[in-house]
Amino acid sequence: MLRDGEQGLFFCYNFLMRKAHDIALIDKYLPIIKSYYPDISPESITLFQDGYDHDVILLNSDQAFRFPRTKGHGKKDTVENMFLPVFAKTSPILVQEMKGRIDSGTGVTYQMYRFIPGIQLTKEVAQTLTEQELITIAKDMGKFLTKLHAFPVEEARSMRMDEIDPSLYWKYFEDLYERIKAATFSLLSKDEHRWVKNLARDYISVTKDKPLVVKVTHHDLLSEHIIIDEKTHMLNGAIDFSLRIADPARDFEFFDRYGNVFLETVYKNYPFTDEHFDRRRTFYAGHVPVINLYESIEKQDRKMIEIHRMQLKDYIAQN
Repeated sequence: MLRDGEQGLFFCYNFLMRKAHDIALIDKYLPIIKSYYPDISPESITLFQDGYDHDVILLNSDQAFRFPRTKGHGKKDTVENMFLPVFAKTSPILVQEMKGRIDSGTGVTYQMYRFIPGIQLTKEVAQTLTEQELITIAKDMGKFLTKLHAFPVEEARSMRMDEIDPSLYWKYFEDLYERIKAATFSLLSKDEHRWVKNLARDYISVTKDKPLVVKVTHHDLLSEHIIIDEKTHMLNGAIDFSLRIADPARDFEFFDRYGNVFLETVYKNYPFTDEHFDRRRTFYAGHVPVINLYESIEKQDRKMIEIHRMQLKDYIAQN
């Protein structure tokens, strides 16, 4: 175990290493950025590394450059480059209108877009808003999802958007939850075992014999991807689309964190529900903390295992 002085040195070392990494990353992409903005100053550059797939460099809180971390992520970006500029024309809120580029000198692929200002609608932020502010956000979210889920599926397929097989999607989760149980149950109580089993069992029971009607979905509409205006508290935009032709109920997976009134208001402003829509939404909502714990165990990240274990326990206790 590190003593107090050693801990200070350890954190200082980590900070300096991260700082050096950030500087190296900016230096790597600076020639590309300067080809557009030759007089850009270091003070106007901000680096974001919050996401899993990309590094983002923001200029003057306005123009963003997004660089994929792997070639696989770069290939996926081509779907966004085709879809988002088209969808932006009908979307009631702002989305990132990606423009795909390839640097002729290095072959580096990247995207350019206007930065969407605002703050993330985290559960903590939501708790500071009035009920009426949340209702207004929920209404606009329902209208946004209505437009998104109405996007022609055939047009999305022509863009080579990823797509689930609705007749076999239940099987994917059946197999996944066998692995989840083996990995996580030693960290959970028997009552929590039962909750996880029931979560998966109910989802499989309503999707196995009745294939889903698929729509174009955001497919990663968590709190960090919902942006509200910091002053007006209005819904300003949705970011970081994963884009998949899939179950539209998946896009409702985080709304229960904002309370029943928020969820009910989104439903009132959304026309594409079906008999088992909310039961599927319930599964996706519970699946978020379950898969977070499973993935942190897979990565052997002790700190995140404990954080996600407690998050799952808290979610189960509240539901």
